[in-house]
Amino acid sequence: MNFMKPFITEAWERARFEKMMPVQEQAIPLLRERKDVLVEAPTGTGKTLAYVIPALELIDENEPHIQVVITAPTRELVMQIHQVIQLFAQGSGIKSGAFIGGVELKRQHERLKKKPQIIVGTPGRLVELIDSKKMKMHKVKLIVLDEADQIYESGMSASATRIANSALRDRQLAFISATLPERTAEWGKTLFANEPERVQVERVVSTQVKFGYIEMSRRLKPEYLRRLANMQGAKVLTFINNRSFLGPLNGELSKFSLKYRILDAEKGKRERMETLRSYKRGEFPLLVTTGLAARGLDIEAVTHVVHYDLPESLDDFVHRSGRTGRGNASGMVLALVTDHDLRHLKTLAKQMGVEMEEMEIYRGEVIPKREITEPETIKRPANPHRKGPTR
Repeated sequence: MNFMKPFITEAWERARFEKMMPVQEQAIPLLRERKDVLVEAPTGTGKTLAYVIPALELIDENEPHIQVVITAPTRELVMQIHQVIQLFAQGSGIKSGAFIGGVELKRQHERLKKKPQIIVGTPGRLVELIDSKKMKMHKVKLIVLDEADQIYESGMSASATRIANSALRDRQLAFISATLPERTAEWGKTLFANEPERVQVERVVSTQVKFGYIEMSRRLKPEYLRRLANMQGAKVLTFINNRSFLGPLNGELSKFSLKYRILDAEKGKRERMETLRSYKRGEFPLLVTTGLAARGLDIEAVTHVVHYDLPESLDDFVHRSGRTGRGNASGMVLALVTDHDLRHLKTLAKQMGVEMEEMEIYRGEVIPKREITEPETIKRPANPHRKGPTR
């Protein structure tokens, strides 16, 4: 690979990457030319490095001030991006810092005194640092908004706008997302100094990922999660639509002899980060979360993404499904649906361009239902008249 700085070449080789992915091939040259960009590419296609590499190339190691600012909607995504920055800046002398809510502001003021040249943070926290006059934006060359659509949809656009407008007008701006609805793009255009270049990488569904559904009553869903998590080698990531459902589902799962954890966006930073680290290390097979809590997370070797609840929008269906089959890995996307959900599921599948086959868990495996020659006894809740979790 032809990188402008040797330390990036060394990091690329340490990571054992062989060639750039399409989004990197398209976005990196534009960012090197100091173009404003709107980048839309599916999850798991290398978007983070598509802007981190040119950002690191842009930084003058001898200038002790903030030169690049990256903002993302969740604490977990901020920390993940910072890890990539640290990996690729190794040996360069470039200083970086992560700034998130939930951490004492005074501690982050102290971190700014170390004069980081590239910082990544959540929009609200970065605005607090700007307003406190501790974070100087007048020499920032590049601002990146990762998961820009989620920043907009989650009501963080005012903070992101403040960040973009705090720098000089000739700064470079990049909007990055797996899905970039027109309303988000229109908001972005109010912030760009110049007409942005648009990079669009088509959504190509990996042949390594299978899509399927299991039809059942809602009260049986916890039992099916148990059966999935108990499969040999399973690493299951399950999505529900609303955090108010987490408590009832936790109550149902706690009745089983099952290792699992809940990732709740409202929990403290330390608890959430430890939950993610434990899941990545394979200490338990089932992680249950909401779409926002796991937005943008890069977790290796997820074998099954389970839609416990079907999301309303195609964008959310794509984002959640993209947590498995990252890179060239194999995986399965499985929807647990009632008969009332089937029409909506088929609409989402058609829009995404995938076939959803009816599946069943049979003898410790998820296989097409049509292949089952004899029924297998399904464990039912102890009291069939007791209501399970409700919406």
